[in-house]
Amino acid sequence: MKLSLAPLSATSSLGFRLASTLVLALLPLGLLSIVQVWASLDQADKATLSGIGGSSIEAVRPQMDMIRDARTTARMLAAGLSAVPSPGADCVARMRAGAATNPTATLVAYIPMSGRMTCTSTGAPIDFSADPLFARMTAKPQATLVFGVKGPVSGAPVIAVAEPVVGAAGRQTGVVAVLLRHRSILPAPYADSESRWKPALLATYTGDGTLLSATTDAAGLATLVSGGVALDRLDTLSGHPFYGEGADGRRRIVSVNSVAPDLFLLAVWERENESFWDTAALAPFLLPALTWAAALIAASVASGRFVVRHVRALSRAMNAYMASRLRAPLPHMDEAPTEIRKLHAVYEELIRTIDHDEAELRNLLVDKDTLLKELHHRSGNSLQIIASVMRMYRRETGDADLRGVLGGLINRVIALSSTHTSLYSLGGRRDVPMDEILFAVIRRLKEIHGIALGTAKKRFEPIRMPAQAAVPLALALAEIVSCHFAAGAEVYRGVEVALVEAGDDIRLTVVGPVVPELMPEGATGLATIPWRMLSQFAAQLRGRVTARIDDGRSTVELVFPRCQA
Repeated sequence: MKLSLAPLSATSSLGFRLASTLVLALLPLGLLSIVQVWASLDQADKATLSGIGGSSIEAVRPQMDMIRDARTTARMLAAGLSAVPSPGADCVARMRAGAATNPTATLVAYIPMSGRMTCTSTGAPIDFSADPLFARMTAKPQATLVFGVKGPVSGAPVIAVAEPVVGAAGRQTGVVAVLLRHRSILPAPYADSESRWKPALLATYTGDGTLLSATTDAAGLATLVSGGVALDRLDTLSGHPFYGEGADGRRRIVSVNSVAPDLFLLAVWERENESFWDTAALAPFLLPALTWAAALIAASVASGRFVVRHVRALSRAMNAYMASRLRAPLPHMDEAPTEIRKLHAVYEELIRTIDHDEAELRNLLVDKDTLLKELHHRSGNSLQIIASVMRMYRRETGDADLRGVLGGLINRVIALSSTHTSLYSLGGRRDVPMDEILFAVIRRLKEIHGIALGTAKKRFEPIRMPAQAAVPLALALAEIVSCHFAAGAEVYRGVEVALVEAGDDIRLTVVGPVVPELMPEGATGLATIPWRMLSQFAAQLRGRVTARIDDGRSTVELVFPRCQA
């Protein structure tokens, strides 16, 4: 017996549903891990930007101190020169003393408003009248910090610190200028928790975007940072490092720091020895993903070992029992959860109940078969006794018509007795082989009528039918064959009997001599009884009986459905 179930999909299995439950249960943990990694990355980025900004500030601090010292020197010299009517012979000494206090200065000088400088720390006169640097220093009578791409002495970028010198009349007579060589500023590499950053480009710009100096070609700034940097807005970017992506797809940091008023240091930082894990956007989420997957696998393995394997083993045992009535062993069931052990106990109890009920049913079937065999045996014996009594009456009577009637009755009783005897010999089976039963009926009728062997040609297919259908079919055959065997000399032309399957029907065909009992149109009186009996037997089989004459031979067919309730 097989358990019939509707088609099931893979998603309806216990393992899939447990896995889905685990995924849903661990999903908040995975999302929380992603959020935490995201927050950690954001904090790390902010810490890196802050560290880069601090490193840049530390790098420009010496130059800021140098400018501050230069301003102090220029202010002191200007105050000293303003107290005398005009620069005297000690002016050069004053300038040289100021230069001694500022070793980084390339030139300390007093420049009169005419631009022709004679009081210098170097002692060499220089004409500044046409120098744009001088024009900017004297544009306003106030302390000035100006920058030049090419200094008048060194020819290199310079920072000029200028202080006005005011005479006794309150008019500006000139300026004290301290010229500083602008040195390249190189911040130290910065290392965060993940990698080490180094400057890829360092450039000094004035507030209007004029380039003073650069470690590399500043034109490559647009390549290092897509879209470049707004050089005319460096004051708004100062102190606010930010991330930018270059044309090559690498992520870089841009920092802007104010060195002095209207002077800015622009630095572009990039990672040293950048690897795939530094650039992959999903790399930081790999560890949380692996942790989540490991937790899911561990939970799946645990649920499979502690729950699913026991349920599957119980399911296999149930299917095996339903298919073959074999009780499959269930090892490790003592390790199963309490609910599954209880289910297993119920299953074992059901098996014991089913086995007990089936054993009782088999005993009942054996008893039934024994009773049926006994019934057929007693019925056959009783019919034999009835036939013997009827033979005694036939021998004693002198009425020929009565002897004929008794002879027909005896034949029918003998046929019925033969059928019961065959059913008894078959052991009371539900489906019986009709070829064996019909063969026994014909053999018995030959013995009764004294018909020679070979008179009846038989063609029986191995058809099995319910036992309750065997009796009317056997009696129908006995009635037809008895009529042919009683035909006298005509019977020696032979009788042909066939039982075959025709689709969903079974056909019994008997061909023999023409006898009035099997011709319903012309029969009268007692001759109609055989046909009426055949009609009754056909009705019991839910079939139909027909008769025809072909070439002087009678053909009787009984057709009925294969399935008999």
